[in-house]
Amino acid sequence: MTKNNNIVEQITTIGESSFSKLKELSIPPYPKYYYDTFMDELAHANDPTLIDLSKKYSYLFSTNEAEDSIGQVSFELAKSSLQEFEKSNSNLKKISDKSFVDIGAIKNDYDRVHTQAIIDTFDSFQGQILSELKNADETITKLKLEIERLERESHIDPLTKAYNRRVFTKDITEILGAVEGKDVDIFLIMIDADDFKKINDAYGHIAGDKTLIFLTKLIQSSLRKGVKVYRYGGEEFIILLNRTTLEETKKSVDRIITETSESKLLYKGHNIHLTISAGIACYKKGDSPETLIERADSALYEAKDAGKNCFRVNC
Repeated sequence: MTKNNNIVEQITTIGESSFSKLKELSIPPYPKYYYDTFMDELAHANDPTLIDLSKKYSYLFSTNEAEDSIGQVSFELAKSSLQEFEKSNSNLKKISDKSFVDIGAIKNDYDRVHTQAIIDTFDSFQGQILSELKNADETITKLKLEIERLERESHIDPLTKAYNRRVFTKDITEILGAVEGKDVDIFLIMIDADDFKKINDAYGHIAGDKTLIFLTKLIQSSLRKGVKVYRYGGEEFIILLNRTTLEETKKSVDRIITETSESKLLYKGHNIHLTISAGIACYKKGDSPETLIERADSALYEAKDAGKNCFRVNC
């Protein structure tokens, strides 16, 4: 019983720490964001018992690809339902317009007192229909905005605001599918923060998270408008470039590396010196997403072996 109580206390502490972390980083404590943060905190607890428990009960709050797929289906169902709602509402408008009663004309044709009750009823009916149509329009607008917001959030990494791995997988699959069998200039850049664990160990995980946020903004500001930055996992980021040359790609990566190395990130009075390494892979006819990523990853490891704070090319 004492052991169980101890485990409960540890989990409670990790849970409270996760909420505090989200609050400090100004991230809303939605279930998915809380789960990601909780699991990160749990991993750093280095307690085999807790880790085994998390694996055993992971099905209770899994965020794997199956759940992502379910979430996507939910979005599609919501969109489909909204489209049907709009269609029905449009039909109702047509019926209302077609059935419109010119009350004024009736009043001109009939002066008898007993017709007033009928006229009042028509007036009331038309008023109710128009009111319902207005309410339906407002509801549709709100639903549209909410669905758009949820779709945006499902594409974005909650911490860095870069695009997430799921979006990267979708984008690279579509891009390579469109150029299959062609000779085109596409470059995949894989970037990894050097010695990131040392930053976490020296200054804490909040400092590590702020470093990743800072790095994401720096990468985005170094690229031309419209280029997506993806958080591939942990401290790894991916960029896809096309309509450019290898030389221009090298210049872009070199600029990101130089600006990162020369940047100053202050956290609670500490100057965190950050460097990155990168690997560039050139698209070859017949490449799959996996082969292109593998070559970029191999080039990244070469950059690490060469002393870090540099890039290597695998074409």
